[in-house]
Amino acid sequence: MVDKILYIDAQDGISGDMTLGALIDLGADIEKIKQELEKVIPGEFDLLPNRFERNGINGINLEVLLKGDDHAHGSSGADPDAHSHSHSHEHRHYRDIKKMIGASDVPNRAKGMAFDIFRVIAEAEATVHDVAVESVAFHEVGALDSIIDILGTAVALDLLDITDVYCSALNDGCGRIECRHGIIPVPVPAVIEMAKGAGIPIVIDSGVQTEMVTPTGFGILKGINAKFEPRLGIIPEKTGYGFGKRETGRLGAVRVMLGEKYEEG
Repeated sequence: MVDKILYIDAQDGISGDMTLGALIDLGADIEKIKQELEKVIPGEFDLLPNRFERNGINGINLEVLLKGDDHAHGSSGADPDAHSHSHSHEHRHYRDIKKMIGASDVPNRAKGMAFDIFRVIAEAEATVHDVAVESVAFHEVGALDSIIDILGTAVALDLLDITDVYCSALNDGCGRIECRHGIIPVPVPAVIEMAKGAGIPIVIDSGVQTEMVTPTGFGILKGINAKFEPRLGIIPEKTGYGFGKRETGRLGAVRVMLGEKYEEG
């Protein structure tokens, strides 16, 4: 049996909800993803896989609805983990998120991937803010939406039974954005920190004056050990697109391809 590989094409940047939307478009069962998320954050959310078209290409623009709150986040290209001001009351520490996921009976493989993704983000944030890893407060990443993005993506990858993941070079913008800490440069410091040792190049596009790669987006790639291979051969079987809401003058989607790896020679 040939192992299936997943290729994540992030030429237009990457965020958590764009990635999850793309995997749902690829065929991951959204009802099963919701069932697993319910084990960790019961009754607190809904996922709406809105069909969306841009530049003649169709995909999913995933909307995350938080119950008891009129706030929805779709993918902004900067997902809320990144830099929205909502849900400031929902700060959760890395150690608490680990306990919430660990205490659930989400399948072990998905749980392990979610742990790895949260860990690499927490380590980067700890370095940037000079605090202990366990006490990293996920204001931007740990609000409910990002538990949904990260655990949902891990569950989707498990459902699709993917063993190896490859990715493109990542395109990010430049300039500055505002976050709860104030004005910070793009690529944002946590992304730069995660990029060290990941082996995944970041191409900085001076034509886009905003963030295109969010900490959750890069954390997913690093946490699932996505590999960058400049001459990857893939025999594609299925594709999926997950759109962001941010207008960058480009397609603004993560494209995922499922297929077999082609080895030359």
